[in-house]
Order: sequence, then structure tokens, then C-alpha cells
Amino acid sequence: MGKQLTDIRCQYWVRTLSLVDEMTRFYRQPSPTSDLGRHAGLLPGLPADPEALGAIVRGLLVHNYSAKVQGLAFPAERMAHMQTVGAEAILDNVLGLDPAPLGIERPVERRMVGFCYHFALLHCALLRATGTPARIRCGFAGYFEPRWWMDHWVTEYWDGDGWLLTDPQIGRSDLTGDDFQTGVTAWRQCRDGASRSAAYGNGELWGWDELRGSLINDVAALNKVEVAGWYWCDRLKVEPLDQPHDELDTSLDVLARLAATAESPETIKECFDLYPELQPPAHPSRPTSPFYQF
Repeated sequence: MGKQLTDIRCQYWVRTLSLVDEMTRFYRQPSPTSDLGRHAGLLPGLPADPEALGAIVRGLLVHNYSAKVQGLAFPAERMAHMQTVGAEAILDNVLGLDPAPLGIERPVERRMVGFCYHFALLHCALLRATGTPARIRCGFAGYFEPRWWMDHWVTEYWDGDGWLLTDPQIGRSDLTGDDFQTGVTAWRQCRDGASRSAAYGNGELWGWDELRGSLINDVAALNKVEVAGWYWCDRLKVEPLDQPHDELDTSLDVLARLAATAESPETIKECFDLYPELQPPAHPSRPTSPFYQF
């Protein structure tokens, strides 16, 4: 009996380690949107430490809301950078404004104007390129406004023992469930009645539309299809947007449950492939939402 239990434990740990190896290898490789492309040669000299890379990102980008608060007025062509998709294109903008090495912090007026998606995507791209498994997560931050969950993107990376959430936009690390809820978690919390759907939004829209959009973006990002916004998705265009919709929401329940329990790249892909109509374009030319996240 004792030998049988030992064998079972050994099989469990072998399987666990195999799944961890699969997941970390998957998230160490770039996606089309996180590939640095022609800028990969700029990596030598950059730190591998995840939080140090986050600080570098903050020295290259400025959030559009932060720029507004600081009284910075940028011309239309600079504000158009907020439509940028992909890490390579982000660095095109960054280096077009200031060709200094990436490790050099730019004056705020020479940083690319973006929003949370750009901070998270560039951070993730640098992490993957320097050898750290990473992914971006779409969800809701609880630290911008008390009692409200604001639509937001952050980075999640593997530290050798588990996945850690960090916010490269503001430099807040080791995020907990009280700080940030992924799109998958927020959906399940609200559908189970543990949270109020009306508390989730982005300052413009609140409720179920925000929860639906963040869920499908989060599941897509788990599959390394990193796209901001969901107004490409006709399936989510149900009226009224901020109210429950039985047929649609039942499908999203299945999607969220499968994503929450997926243990390997294969099972994550199976979840993603279940509803093709909820998949964002793999190679979008620009963000697909007129509303920018925090």
C-alpha cells in the first residue's frame, strides 16, 4: 500500500513538472504581437529582472491620462500612437522620438503616448525576449478608485515557483486578488453573485459589456493573441449592453470555466477554439476599441 501511494505521488509530480515545463516554454516564446522583430538586437545590456524591465518600460512610455494630468499637449500624430499594436511597432515609435538605448529613461515629452495595454505588452515582450515566461492579462484593477474595478491590462510572469502579477504602468508588483482580477476571475465572481457587475468598468462603460469584453480579451491573451478592445466582436453586441443576456452569458460561462482550469497550452487552445466568433483578429492593424483602459 505504501509503495502504491509513493508511486501515485511520483506520477503526480512528474505530470505536474511536465505541465509546468510546457507552460513556461510556451510563454517564453514570442507571439506575433510581442515579437520585437528588427529591434531584437537592442536587448544586450538590458536587465533580466522583471521589475527592472518594468522600470525601463515606464521610461519609454507615458500614459495618455498621466500626460493630461501633467498638462502635456501632444500633436495629433503623437496621440495617434495610442492606436499602435505590437511591440515592434511600439519600439518604432519610441526610437523615432528618441534613438537613445532602451535603458535610458526619456524625458516625458519624448515618450510614446499609450495606455495600459502598451505598457503590459512591451513589458511582456521584453520579458520573453530576455528569457522569462510571461503573458499579459486583461482584467480589472481595484487600486485606482476605491470600491470600483477599473478596466486594465497588467503583466504576469513566472518566477520559478509560480505566476506573479505586476503592473508595469505604475510600478506596483506582487499584485493579489484584492488588487487585480483577471477577466476570467471577474466574470466568474459576478456571475456567481460574489461581486456587483456595475462596479466593473472603464469610466465610460460599466457592467456586463465590460466584463464580457475583458473576459474574451483575457482568454485570447492566454493564447498569446494580445489585442486591446472588443468592438470587432459582433457576438457581444447585444442590447442593452450593460444587462445580462442568457444565451450569450451561458456560453461565456463555459469559456471562463475552461480557461480557469486549463493546465497546458493545448487545453488553453482548446478553450480558445471552442467559440471562433469570440476570437479577436490575430494580426490587427490597430486597437479595436474607441475606449482606452486605465
